[in-house]
Amino acid sequence: MKKTLCTITALCLFFTLFSQETVKVKPVEKNEIKLNLLMTLMSFPEISYEHVWGSNIGLGASVGFPVENNSTSFQILPYTRFYFGENATKSFFIEASLAFQSYKNYNYDNYSYNYSSTYHNDFDFGLGVSFGYKYVNSSGLIGELFFGLGRTFDRDDVYTRIGISIGKQF
Repeated sequence: MKKTLCTITALCLFFTLFSQETVKVKPVEKNEIKLNLLMTLMSFPEISYEHVWGSNIGLGASVGFPVENNSTSFQILPYTRFYFGENATKSFFIEASLAFQSYKNYNYDNYSYNYSSTYHNDFDFGLGVSFGYKYVNSSGLIGELFFGLGRTFDRDDVYTRIGISIGKQF
């Protein structure tokens, strides 16, 4: 009787230990690359990269440049995002950004009958704040909506931070 009881206990223990399924956990993707479709339609394409730290902070940078002749030559915006949700995949965020802009500065000479204008490239920086919503589906595709304003220091100019972005996590 003791042998039978020990055998049944050993078999139950054996099958219990080896009958559990292993669950593969998908690693959390931490890097994102995005294209701002709205700014692309406005002839100023903007590409962004973001690295998500933890579940509620992201650090990134956006680079934009004009397609048409514009007063701004290019714009680089490093930013920090604070996510207000369970995780950074489906949540609202607030963004604090710096703006580094290269722009054309025009000089006009109208002291004589020969009116002329020349320009040279200048550099400016500013601070801004934005808010928005980000959604990431299970396959890593990203959709974002955001809006914000900033102010440059040298020109006392206001710049907008607006976008409808799509992208991919990797």
